[in-house]
Amino acid sequence: MSDIRDIFAMKDRVNEGSAPILIILEKASMLVCLLIVVAIGLALKLPSWGIGLMFGLSLGPIVFGHYYFIYIRPIKRRQQAKVEE
Repeated sequence: MSDIRDIFAMKDRVNEGSAPILIILEKASMLVCLLIVVAIGLALKLPSWGIGLMFGLSLGPIVFGHYYFIYIRPIKRRQQAKVEE
């Protein structure tokens, strides 16, 4: 399991040539996912503490999932390709 320092180091390596718009779209994607979680809570007519609990419990997995698919996974693939060569 990667810790937070590894994630930021990987993020720096992946983002060396990326445009700032991609970073902004990444953050917007996280916000949209969290908005969907809140909308599901509202659609289920949960009390406000239930919506807050849903939001809080989903915050970590959504952020880590985005970081995993955008930053960690490509680097692991490159490392695995180097090992296979």
